[in-house]
Amino acid sequence: MSRFLSRAGTNIDDLERQLARVGSNENENSADESNLQASTSKGQPTESTALLGLGGASSDSAGQYAHGCMHTDAADTLSKAWREGEHHHRSGGAVAARKLGTWDGVFMPVTLSIWGILVYVRMGYFLSQVGIVGTVLSFVCGYLTTTMTTLSISAISTNGTVKGGGPYYMLSRSLGPEFGGSIGLMFYAGTLLSAVLNTVAFVEPLLKNFGQETGGVSHAFPEGTNWHILYSSVLFTFCTIVCLTGAQMFARASTVLSTFIIASTGMIMASFAIRQPFIDKEKSVYYTSWSLDTFRENLWPDLSPIAEGRPSETLGSVLGVLFPACIGIMAGASMSSSLRKPSKSIPKGTLWAVLLTFVLYMAIVLCLGATTRRVTLRENFNVLQDINVLPIVVPVGAIITSVTSTLSGVLSAASVLQAIAKDDLFAFMRPLKQRAGSDGMTRAILTTYAFGQMAFFVGDTNAVAPFTTMFNLIMFAFVNLACLVLKLAASVNFRPTFHYFKAWTACLGALGCFTIMCVVDVVSALVSTGVVTVLFLYVHYTCPPKPWGDVTQSLIYHQCRKYMLRLDLRKDHVKFWRPQILLLVHNPRSSLQLIRFCNALKKGGLYVIGHVIKGEFHEMLPEYRKQEAAWLKLVDELRVKAFVNLTVARSDDQGARSIAFGAGLGGMRPNIVVLGFLNRRQEERISAEPLPTDGIKLNEPIDSMSYVQIIEDVMAMGKAVGIAYGFSQLSLTAGRPSDTVLPLAGGEKPGHKQYIDLWPIQIGTAAVPDGTAGSHRAYLTNFDSYVMVLQLGTVLHLVPHWNQHFVLRVMCFVEHQQDVAEEYRRVAKLLRDLRVDAELHVHYLQGSDLQTYDGARTQAAAKTPTNALPPNAKPMDISATDAVPSTPSTGFSMRVNLPMPARYEARRFDTNNTSTSATAASNSSSTSCSTTSSSEDSDSSDSDTQGSLVSRQRNSQRPRKHRLHLMSNLFDGSGNTRRRSDGSMVLSNFYSQTFASLRRNRQPDSSKKGKRKSQHNLLQAAADTVLEFNDMSLQTQNSILNELMHRHSRQGTRLIFTTLQAPEPGTLGSKDKADEYLDHIDALARGLPPVFLVHATSLTVTTSL
Repeated sequence: MSRFLSRAGTNIDDLERQLARVGSNENENSADESNLQASTSKGQPTESTALLGLGGASSDSAGQYAHGCMHTDAADTLSKAWREGEHHHRSGGAVAARKLGTWDGVFMPVTLSIWGILVYVRMGYFLSQVGIVGTVLSFVCGYLTTTMTTLSISAISTNGTVKGGGPYYMLSRSLGPEFGGSIGLMFYAGTLLSAVLNTVAFVEPLLKNFGQETGGVSHAFPEGTNWHILYSSVLFTFCTIVCLTGAQMFARASTVLSTFIIASTGMIMASFAIRQPFIDKEKSVYYTSWSLDTFRENLWPDLSPIAEGRPSETLGSVLGVLFPACIGIMAGASMSSSLRKPSKSIPKGTLWAVLLTFVLYMAIVLCLGATTRRVTLRENFNVLQDINVLPIVVPVGAIITSVTSTLSGVLSAASVLQAIAKDDLFAFMRPLKQRAGSDGMTRAILTTYAFGQMAFFVGDTNAVAPFTTMFNLIMFAFVNLACLVLKLAASVNFRPTFHYFKAWTACLGALGCFTIMCVVDVVSALVSTGVVTVLFLYVHYTCPPKPWGDVTQSLIYHQCRKYMLRLDLRKDHVKFWRPQILLLVHNPRSSLQLIRFCNALKKGGLYVIGHVIKGEFHEMLPEYRKQEAAWLKLVDELRVKAFVNLTVARSDDQGARSIAFGAGLGGMRPNIVVLGFLNRRQEERISAEPLPTDGIKLNEPIDSMSYVQIIEDVMAMGKAVGIAYGFSQLSLTAGRPSDTVLPLAGGEKPGHKQYIDLWPIQIGTAAVPDGTAGSHRAYLTNFDSYVMVLQLGTVLHLVPHWNQHFVLRVMCFVEHQQDVAEEYRRVAKLLRDLRVDAELHVHYLQGSDLQTYDGARTQAAAKTPTNALPPNAKPMDISATDAVPSTPSTGFSMRVNLPMPARYEARRFDTNNTSTSATAASNSSSTSCSTTSSSEDSDSSDSDTQGSLVSRQRNSQRPRKHRLHLMSNLFDGSGNTRRRSDGSMVLSNFYSQTFASLRRNRQPDSSKKGKRKSQHNLLQAAADTVLEFNDMSLQTQNSILNELMHRHSRQGTRLIFTTLQAPEPGTLGSKDKADEYLDHIDALARGLPPVFLVHATSLTVTTSL
């Protein structure tokens, strides 16, 4: 037995390492584990704990106990060795010495990135176009967005360990690989363009002071477009070389160069205070020093062209150029792999840098707007240099700012690119991956250098700036969105130590980013969003699954739980019924086509694949875990939208019962349980394609009693049952994944549609009346299964591929040919009412040369005494043992019940006057019966009752009050009633009273003569001689139906839906009865195309609005 251990703090370091690896894709053994294993191999004692997870643990319980009871001095030795090894690992190679702190790792890079070249070369442009008010508001909007984004970055960075890749790492681990990869590439492009922008802007102050034509200091450098590109390329090359030396060189260079930037900024502020008013018309400089009139002149916007022949500037164009002066907040996060404490340094350094740069920007805007006239601001973009007391300081500061911002941009962009390549999200980026264990970014930096060189051909500063704005805004927007989703999803593990972040700050930041994008340029915003969408879809469909946390799963869980609580099972209505399928599978290889078929049949409903692992729970638990992963992978490969539900049970029926009870949640529970037919002949076709479930342990084949028990259990739960017969023979396409639901027939002609045949058959529920054991059973029609056959066929035909390649047909049958028209009319009306778009075919049995049907009637006629037959009556005995049931069982049973039109009822039960009966008896081929009014003139109450029995269906046009009167006569005080599942009334003893009356009058009564005697003799003869389909045994009915379906649904039919009979009560307790039940199903479906048999317990469609 395990024991508690003291001094857990000695293992905290290992705990932290394991927590950092949870959910990551790091598979390599850590160096500290190697150190400890090395010490173990030298004979040092080890402790087998769950935290250490190292080798050397004893497999037996005694060894575990011995390790758990390690002496204190031994544990101290281990702890000391561990700490020494850890110290050696951490200090080896001077890792700690290379790490950066908050000042040099975050604050300075962020400040230098924000305080870019635009403050030197475009501040006059901002004020001249949108004035002091517009510039201040633009900076406020920009900084409000970046501040909200900074709060979100601080929240994410303090909620876990931030590794290399910075913002990309935060996005990918928070939102998942799709969002992380797509937005990461956009951020890479934005960071790269920011570096390009600073490089391109560097050329302007360079040539302004040292150009051959416009140089104010000297005339050293040639001017022109090609020369501009050359100077930009040289600076970019220099910055790339610096970045190749590593982060330490960049930090040192930034620290040194930052002193020049601080000096130039200080000199600019000092010049506003000490510079006297002056005018330089040659350079268009009108400096008024502090003047209220100048402040008023520059207060409001005045949009105008910046050059002749160009359109006037807009607020969006100005904001697109200005916003890059607010970005750069990601520079610290991009240096996360080089920071000692990223979670502490990123929030602190970034927020202080944002605050400092905002104050400096506002100071320069107010000072420049109050001291310099608008004409100067409009015509001279380098006005800060011309009004400075030491002019050379400004161009030096501008050039140094360009260098530092370019260094930060190149290094940050390369860091993001390397992180994306390491995660293997894009196949085209695999060459950028460094060798295993390498942290260098040589390939990523060189790739960034190549893209940067191509970007110099875009144009000048005003051309590059809007693209930089768009890419960075998309990045900021999705960072805020990530935090907002994490907050709204109420994830318990989202507990940032930075407490100033709120949900409303993230929402405000995201909305601000999208608003600015639309203000700058709607077209560019749409294009940028489209690029992100394309990258998102590329990663979604091509990238293998990653073991990262996905915030969308947390959000989906939150929303699903909320709406599942609203999906009240008590409010379920038949109008909104949809198939929710539970498919019980034994062998996934033989059930492959059935799995795909049910995926199409569900039509947006719930689909659960269930499997029973037979055995003891503790013994089969490892197998359960193995099979769960295999089944989930199978569902992914087949691309079916299904849940997997496995269970461990001692028997198949217990496991199936457990799955049927537990599948689903709330209002989403299976209402149809589908099973493959128990094929005892082992003739099914097995798929040869490799499957993830090939290695699972399969149970022994289920026996017939357990199989039937599953069916009875499902019916007892009130769920429908579907049995798929021969679905291993169903061919499915192997082309596009979306086509896997489309059956194909061998040799099918292009463009030729095949058929889905629906054979809805009424089910008769047999009820034994109160009387002798030999009483005949009466059959009550049940339309639940009849309607479900139509419903499921229609649902399948709604699937686009099935609708495109198949025609839906409804196949009905009657006993006699003269009943076809009436049956067609009735069923056609039903199909119209149920909105079933299908072809209707009505077939008849008698006279259609069906061998099984004619043989059953001939065999019954051969056993009938000839002296009991009236003239011209066909000799058939309803008690023939091989054609009809001879011993009715108690309770309820299900059998096929043919629809009985009015004329059919009249021929079986007509008890009108003697002339009418005699006519019917002498002319058995008559298509209709006389409807004389003898029943109305009869004085006998018994005769009235029998006449009512005939008239109930035959005289359908009789006035309503007459029909009600006749019904009351028949069931006056003795008619028992019950309700169907749809609420309609069922007269449970209608046929029972009829047959009981016939049997009471089976022997002629010598005391009764004349009319009554003739009527009873005729009824007796009819009951004894007429053998109809409804009177035949279930086995005979199945054989007749099989032949009928084989004749009409064999050619051109790929799938059949029909009705399933329920097993007799007690079938599960007898193997012979269970085998007999399966034989009945086999007799019905043998030799046909795949047959889907359905038995329903409730109605699934309504004609009401």
